[in-house]
Amino acid sequence: RIPESHRPQVWENDSYKVRNGGVSFPVKYVGAIEVTESRGTQVCAEAFRKMREAGVHKKKRMNLLVTSDCIRVVDEETKSLTIDQTIEKVSFCTPDPSDDRVFSYICREGTTRRWMCHCFIAIRDTGERLSHAVGCAFTACLQRKQK
Repeated sequence: RIPESHRPQVWENDSYKVRNGGVSFPVKYVGAIEVTESRGTQVCAEAFRKMREAGVHKKKRMNLLVTSDCIRVVDEETKSLTIDQTIEKVSFCTPDPSDDRVFSYICREGTTRRWMCHCFIAIRDTGERLSHAVGCAFTACLQRKQK
């Protein structure tokens, strides 16, 4: 984990990387579950709790790539693309309020139009850092649209 004193420098570097190709984080993908709302820390925390209680824990090691255009999740072992999510379809992201390693985001599923919450456990990092990187992607995407 990153010491508190180094956080601003590392996070600023993450912001730069998001805008210039992307930043990658090792994670364990817990899974995705349908939610009824498009935003809310408690909505995401509840989704994570439900998956954990149901034993949905895939806990498959993945790489989470965040760019100014998308979130991609690649299986570390097989190198196959598991998730390819455009930033524009992501409505909310948050670290978990009770477990600082957990990060979740809510997005609109393309074909069914359902709201889905995807949950991850950061490896050697915090959910807050992952959430910050996705926030940088939101900002970059918005700035690009305003030009």
